[in-house]
Amino acid sequence: MFTGLIECTGKIESVQDTGDGKIFKVSTTWKDPDLKSGDSISVNGACHTVTSFLENGNKFEFYSSYKTLELTNFGSFQVGTKINLERSVLPHTRMGGHFVTGHVDLTGTILLSEEKDSGKVRRFVISHDPSFTKYFAVRGSVTVDGISLTIVDSRPGEFELVLIPETLIVTNASEAWKVGAKVNLEVDLIARYLEQLGKHA
Repeated sequence: MFTGLIECTGKIESVQDTGDGKIFKVSTTWKDPDLKSGDSISVNGACHTVTSFLENGNKFEFYSSYKTLELTNFGSFQVGTKINLERSVLPHTRMGGHFVTGHVDLTGTILLSEEKDSGKVRRFVISHDPSFTKYFAVRGSVTVDGISLTIVDSRPGEFELVLIPETLIVTNASEAWKVGAKVNLEVDLIARYLEQLGKHA
C-alpha cells in the first residue's frame, strides 16, 4: 500500500531484456532508503519488488513481466528515463495522499500541458478509455504515474489536473508529461469498492 506522495525520483541506468520481461537498474537520490531485497516499491505508480541493491541502496534493480510492460508505460522506459518512487507505507506513516495499491488500471495520454497563473502552476488534460469516466469524479482522487492528485474537471474520456510547483519539483511530471506521453492511471480504490458493493446489493 502507498500514499501517492512521491519520495524521490530515479533514473533508468540500464534495461535488460529477459525475453519474458525486463530488468531495470535505477539510480536514485536516496542516501539510506531502509529497503532490502524483496521489499515493495512503487515505480511510476506500479508496485514492484526490489530484486537487488547496489552502492548502499541508492541504486537498485527490479523486474517487470511482459504483462506489466503491456499494461503500463514501462515499455517505453530507456536509459535516462526519469521515474517516480515511493516506498510502501508503515503503520505510523501519515496518510497525506490517498490509498494507492500500486495496481495500474489503465494508461492515459497527455493531451495538453500548459502554464497557468503566470507560470506558478501547470494544467494538464489527460485522455483515457471513456468506459473509466465514472471513476474520475471532480475533486476526487486519481493516481497518475504514482502521484496522488485531485481531479479539477472530468468529461467523457478525459480529465484535468492542476499541479503546483512543489509537485512539479519532486516528481517527473515537468520532464516526462509532454503532449502525447503515456501515463499510468490507478482509479480511486474507494470508488472501485463502492461500484462492487452496488453490483451485489
